[in-house]
Amino acid sequence: MNNISVRLNIVLFGVFLSFLSSYAQPSLNRYIPYEALAKSDTFQVKVNGQEAFVAWEECFGDSTLHTSQFFVDGLTQIEIICSSPIKSYAIRPYHKNIEGQVSDNTLKFMISEPEMLMVEINDHQPLCLFQTPPETNIPDPNDPNVLYFSAGTHEVSLLEPESGQTIYLEPGAWVKGRVYADGVENVTIRGRGVIDARGYTSKPKKVCGLEFKNSQNIRIEGIGLRTGEWWQSLFLLCNDVEVKYMNLLSFGVNNDGIDIDGVTNFRASHCFIGCGDDGFGWHAVDAEANGEPPTRNCLAGDCVIYNGHAGNGLRIGASMETQLFENITFRNITVLAHANAGIRSDHSDWATVKNLWFENFYIEQPGRPVEIRIEKTRYSNSTGFRDERGHIEGLHFNQVIASGGEIVLEGFDQDHLIQDIHFANCYNDGQKITDLNDISTNQFVKNISFE
Repeated sequence: MNNISVRLNIVLFGVFLSFLSSYAQPSLNRYIPYEALAKSDTFQVKVNGQEAFVAWEECFGDSTLHTSQFFVDGLTQIEIICSSPIKSYAIRPYHKNIEGQVSDNTLKFMISEPEMLMVEINDHQPLCLFQTPPETNIPDPNDPNVLYFSAGTHEVSLLEPESGQTIYLEPGAWVKGRVYADGVENVTIRGRGVIDARGYTSKPKKVCGLEFKNSQNIRIEGIGLRTGEWWQSLFLLCNDVEVKYMNLLSFGVNNDGIDIDGVTNFRASHCFIGCGDDGFGWHAVDAEANGEPPTRNCLAGDCVIYNGHAGNGLRIGASMETQLFENITFRNITVLAHANAGIRSDHSDWATVKNLWFENFYIEQPGRPVEIRIEKTRYSNSTGFRDERGHIEGLHFNQVIASGGEIVLEGFDQDHLIQDIHFANCYNDGQKITDLNDISTNQFVKNISFE
């Protein structure tokens, strides 16, 4: 073989390798429009130089946000190009300490792993960046146990998965309808598309956008959810549920984000919850209908909550019509905004709450950071089933960072206490919480320690 042939083969091999490298890049780090959404005329987003689709979303409740979703796999450059020169910006959550570089109308910054971020530039509506890991093991569209939705808009009205089924939403898929299942197991909903349940939910009928009841081994990963009135998602009387890398946006009345009731072994992680009511609403609503099963071993971690209109960052209660809430943990949570309180429990019924943990918890908005009370409220049981108050035993705050306002703990009476409370490395408005002078309590709060 002559030298010219060798050099030509080397060049062709190099071109082939380059093609393979380009082809192997995560498919979501490219321009993927959602035909059901308007394109933002304010922002462009580039991920390692590749353009990602930026939507202008009109969310239920008259809120509007710019959104973009893309893969992040290792060290990644994010470039945001604004329609006007950038005079101010914030990359939130603040505690991530992500530093940006601005040049005229362009903001650049680096990340090393998927993050749920809100970027505020000038006085524009915020830009939400929903980042996920690359997808793996994408299901076969021809698999009889897979409900496969390709990119584009799909009108389904109601999805009722059966045991053993997977609902897969391809990047760019926009599925109009809600999800409901009762008595199923081994069900997965995943992908990078969006379920749009607006028009299919109902406050009077208590119809949620996504609901599993009496079910077990449920997995939800990577998808978006948009709803109308009432709760966005609910897991009722379920066991072994995992929700991760989900983005939820709805800001109307009673638009809780992720609710559970009578659930054991629940995990939510790396979610962005934009809500018009409680970000997490963990409660026990109706003992007469559902019995009094425990809620036990539940963890929410690495989530971002943006609460507007009403409600709280998260809420334990108000209805607590059950015997036991045990081993409940909120870890690495950021509340960007809250209409009422950042952390709230208006414990209105008879449950005993044991081992409630708040760890590495950041409340960015000043006002009402923490309010935990045992009390009789308008949410207390009114059917005659039981009129009784409960207890909280073991309340742990470990590196809770608040931005100002009163931290309130109040028991109901001598027989219905909040007791065994521990504060470690907590701050409010920049001041470390070290003694009783830093919080507000009544005489029915016992055994408080500070580290």
